[in-house]
Amino acid sequence: MKILFVCTANICRSVMAEGILKKLLSTHIGTHAVHVSSAGVDALEGLTPDRNTHEICNRHSVHIVPHRARQLTKTMLKETDLVLCMAKIHKQSILNAFPKVSKNIFLLKEYLREHPIDDISIKDPTGKSIKHYEICFKEVEKEVKRIFPLIITDKTKK
Repeated sequence: MKILFVCTANICRSVMAEGILKKLLSTHIGTHAVHVSSAGVDALEGLTPDRNTHEICNRHSVHIVPHRARQLTKTMLKETDLVLCMAKIHKQSILNAFPKVSKNIFLLKEYLREHPIDDISIKDPTGKSIKHYEICFKEVEKEVKRIFPLIITDKTKK
C-alpha cells in the first residue's frame, strides 16, 4: 500500500504527517508493506523542511532529517493507493490539474470519518510562531493516529 500526503510546499504539514505515520508504522510488526511519502502542489524541489517544522518534529521524536520537498506529479498520483491532502485547496488543485486521476484523493480530516466535521482543513503554520507549528503538529498527529488502525486493518485485508 502506498500513501501520499499532500500540502502546498511539502516543507511543513505533509512532512509532519509523513513522519508521524512512519513512526507509527515502525512500531508495528508486519506493516513494512506500507510505503509513505509526501509532496506539494506548489513545491520547490529539494527544499528542506523549515526550521520550525524540524524543531517541532524533533521535540516529538519524529525523524524528518532526510526529507526534501517534491513537486506533486501525475505519476505520483497514479502510483499511489491513497492521497491525503491537508486542506481543501490541495484536493481541489489536484482535481483541477489531474481530473482523470481523482480516485482515492481525500482530505486527511475527512478520510474514514463516520461523521462530517466543519473544519476539515489543517491550517498552514508557515511564517507564524513556533506555537502555531505545535498546534499544527498536534492536529496532524491526532488525525494520523485516528486513521492508523483503519489503515493497518485495511492493509491486512489485502
